[in-house]
Amino acid sequence: MRRNKEAALIEDSLGKITGTGKVLKVVFSLGAAFFLFLLLLDGATFVGGLLSGVSASELLSAIAAAIQDLVMLYAFIVCALVARDASRAITPFSAQQVRRTLSVGWVLLGYTLFCLVLDPIAAQVQYAAGVAAVSLFGSPQAGELFINFETLIAAGAFFLFSYILNYGKTLQELADETA
Repeated sequence: MRRNKEAALIEDSLGKITGTGKVLKVVFSLGAAFFLFLLLLDGATFVGGLLSGVSASELLSAIAAAIQDLVMLYAFIVCALVARDASRAITPFSAQQVRRTLSVGWVLLGYTLFCLVLDPIAAQVQYAAGVAAVSLFGSPQAGELFINFETLIAAGAFFLFSYILNYGKTLQELADETA
């Protein structure tokens, strides 16, 4: 009797995971397609800027936008892969899922540091070009540091998620050994 109840609970949970995975796979794939489109636009803008001789601050802004879009494209692709595996009822507690989510955390942390380093440089280039009122990442004064808290928080969430997946993987391995 108890075994049937446990099997029903497992089946119900698995159904929710696969259904949600199917929806999120589509959502994340659409997000990835959107950022791929933006990345292609960034490339066209950069090439057009080189051909028309735009200022260094505008080229720097185009490069920064392309890097941001590349980071977001990577995050959406990885999330789509995780959701795809969930839609196929593949356990999330695997070394592959841990590596995937951990890699997004590292990429987002790297992008946060990139923003921290690039913003003062961009502010100085813009100041020298006479457009100091326009900041690359939103910092209104040259020399003021800008910390991209959104990507820092997202990186922390991906690190936490990867540690939770790793914990689940460990518990699953231990349960498999005792069975």
